[in-house]
Amino acid sequence: MRGMSVPLKQVALPTEHGGWGFTLEPVLLGLLLSPGPHTLGLFLLGLFGFLARHPLKLAYQDLRRGKRYPRTDLALKVGGAYLLLALLGLLLTALTAQGPFLLPLLLALPLGAFVAWADARGRSRDLFPEVAAALFMAALAPAGALAGGLGAQVAWGSFLALALRDLAALYYARTQVLRARGTFPKRYPALLALFLSASFAFLLAQRGLLPFAVFLGLLALALYGGYALFRPPVPARVIGWTQMGFGLLLVLLAALGYTWMGLPTALLGAPSLHRLLGWSLVGLAFALSLWLAFQKEVPRAARFALGLYDLNALLGLLYLALGAQLSPHPLLALLGVVLAHALLRRPPPWPGVGFFLLGLLLLWH
Repeated sequence: MRGMSVPLKQVALPTEHGGWGFTLEPVLLGLLLSPGPHTLGLFLLGLFGFLARHPLKLAYQDLRRGKRYPRTDLALKVGGAYLLLALLGLLLTALTAQGPFLLPLLLALPLGAFVAWADARGRSRDLFPEVAAALFMAALAPAGALAGGLGAQVAWGSFLALALRDLAALYYARTQVLRARGTFPKRYPALLALFLSASFAFLLAQRGLLPFAVFLGLLALALYGGYALFRPPVPARVIGWTQMGFGLLLVLLAALGYTWMGLPTALLGAPSLHRLLGWSLVGLAFALSLWLAFQKEVPRAARFALGLYDLNALLGLLYLALGAQLSPHPLLALLGVVLAHALLRRPPPWPGVGFFLLGLLLLWH
């Protein structure tokens, strides 16, 4: 291996996919609850701290064996660069914070130490280290709330929302992955985790410690999970993407719930962004329909572009949820997105037809 070149991607990017959701959800919630440089710094801290874990783990494993490969040196360089960016994020938050943001991070340090211990012994994929890692990252949400000068109740609520979602998601996802591998795990621990999380969220919402919208999100996750556990197993990547979708939904519902409670969150800018993005996407939809008419298969760029229309439809629904006058415009955008997704799965010329219909509905919008 000493004379071989090592692909940068192999060292720089983690192999596990679930960690992305557990990392991005708390920093996104912090950005939504209290947008500003203080939460941008925590975003950098969380993202690059998560990315540093993989190369540093590779370097530790090599050095522990008394070996030094080309990947060892590359891993040390990449891990060091990630740590530097994470520290710059921490410094940005420290210089701009309006409250004691370090408190949640310090309280979560024992969890981080346990995760590091499990990593060193190759047990990071066990259930309890995965739970500890998710809760450790969840501390970034209350840190962002406190950095923005928000109260302890909002900080606690943001952590509890993510903690309940993490526990439910981990038990459910592990059970589903085992089923996808052809084993027959017991379903009741996952079912208990799903419905107990929703029940605790309901009790906390009744006492004003959580937005009621968080309970609705966890109830939706429990109902979907309970249904999926008795269906035929699906590939692991489908499980991962589905859980990331529910994680994003819960973050948005938590931020929406606090907005309804009078907190000036970043969601208040959703109506303006929806209008701006909607008009700019009309011409793009017709251009994509014309381009796809000459393609024999759907390019990846078209699937990526459809994500912009997903975002536009989501912003429209948020616009309605924030108390706007009832209007068919966001619903037309949503209908267009559903049609485009359905036709994108079919052979040409249907993908082009899907974008043409999407453009017409947005133009009517």
